[in-house]
Amino acid sequence: MTLRPTHAVVDLDALARNYRTLAARLPAGVGVLPVVKADAYGHGARPVARRLVEEGAPMLAVAVVEEGMELRGAAVAVPVLVMGWIGPEQLDALVIHGLTPNAHSPEQLRELVDFAEARDVELKVHLKLDTGMTRLGMLPDQLGDAMELLKSAGKRIFLEGVFQNFASADDLTSPQTAGQARTFAEMLAAIRAAGYAPTMIHTDNSAATLSGFDPSFSSSSKYDLFGISHVRPGLALYARVPGLPLAEEISDVMSFVSVVDQVKRVAAGTRIGYGGTFVCRRETAVAVVPAGYADGVPRSLSGQGHVLVHGRRCPIAGRISMDLTTVDVTDLPEPPLRGDPVVFFGTQAGSRLGVEEAAEAGGTVPWELLCGVGPRVPRIIVRAGVPVETHSKFL
Repeated sequence: MTLRPTHAVVDLDALARNYRTLAARLPAGVGVLPVVKADAYGHGARPVARRLVEEGAPMLAVAVVEEGMELRGAAVAVPVLVMGWIGPEQLDALVIHGLTPNAHSPEQLRELVDFAEARDVELKVHLKLDTGMTRLGMLPDQLGDAMELLKSAGKRIFLEGVFQNFASADDLTSPQTAGQARTFAEMLAAIRAAGYAPTMIHTDNSAATLSGFDPSFSSSSKYDLFGISHVRPGLALYARVPGLPLAEEISDVMSFVSVVDQVKRVAAGTRIGYGGTFVCRRETAVAVVPAGYADGVPRSLSGQGHVLVHGRRCPIAGRISMDLTTVDVTDLPEPPLRGDPVVFFGTQAGSRLGVEEAAEAGGTVPWELLCGVGPRVPRIIVRAGVPVETHSKFL
């Protein structure tokens, strides 16, 4: 079966370069704990995880138990940390598949303790702290209860790691980051004072990791201050994080591509698309592209974004619909033909339209665009410039 031409190209060599770029900048003894949740940010968890392990990743992080199970099904054997929801009914599967749970509230930690005692098993756990993000995590005034629970569990629960997430690390001027760093240091000191010596300390998402490479960043000494063992990047493995160090050194891993289906010339005054929101000011060449918001082209790019055609930027004209996008190609030196490639983000003929730029035009963030590339869009996995596998729900 031949698939429609709308697809995403995932370059595993670019992924490996990004991993090595980050690892090379870290202090000695600090490793990279890659985040591969949400299908590796839309890139395909199985091939991405396998390549990261090949590059030396000692552990991977996911959001939910099912994602960890998928990695085990792909013969990924390194430890896998589950950072989000873990319900009591999922704990048997977690143990069967050898996944590492997080503990982020006294109630949820109690569930882990009760399970370990009832099943007569030992669990390695990473304690998640809330230092100011105000999402999942132990608050400072809950830490005492958590320590008591751990003591009651004895050897059933081994506190392997402690982690948190910086909320505003992409803003080097934000006082929130320094405040979170102080809170984390205080909570970590209390954990150690209670007699625990976690060996895996990880505080840094992509923004915090990259910000730490800026000499002016106030927490640049946090590796020594906290005894950080790993950074925990997500987006920085897959695409550029705008406005932060290393932006030019990070390679695009995914390109989102389609083709021209039809080209038509219409008169000035012609309305395009649902609602007729785009009115042609001149005689206009309109290219119709068979990709829409069901594929991951956000509707917010309607009348705002661009695509690459023949290596040139062409504006999206009219509302993006579920299956189609219309593009103004009037200014191209040569009109495109049916089947000519169209790039929503990626590189074409030496021109780059980054996912971060597309996200800004659509009023969103790169994470959402990458994760939003739809399930009916096949992922073509490339190594050394050669397609090695295709992931599609239709194959």
